[in-house]
Amino acid sequence: MFRCTEFVLVLTIYTNSNGMYRLKCNICNNSYVGQSDGTITTKHKEHTRDIRTNNPISVYALHVLNNRHEYGTTEETPELLKPCNKGTRMNGWEALYIQGFHQRNILIEEQQVNDINFLYELI
Repeated sequence: MFRCTEFVLVLTIYTNSNGMYRLKCNICNNSYVGQSDGTITTKHKEHTRDIRTNNPISVYALHVLNNRHEYGTTEETPELLKPCNKGTRMNGWEALYIQGFHQRNILIEEQQVNDINFLYELI
């Protein structure tokens, strides 16, 4: 039987984890992919602060501000894609996710795709 406390525990584990995450735009449904060595909840709050202060320092904030799109709450917007520690491995996972989202046309246009690696297409 599924209990509410189990849901809160799962939600807490994912929002309090570091690793690869995505922020989904509420209007176009495209996503920003990023990495965090802190919690994804904290990272979402940083992006939200940039939007509220009209500071397009992050690509996600730039997307929302330039397109006049809406951003969601901390409970609905961030999604942990892959828990992992900061470092070279995280950079590889970020490149993989960015390329995958780009190939499926669900990456926000403002996020640059650097050096498309044909090996990722084999995965």
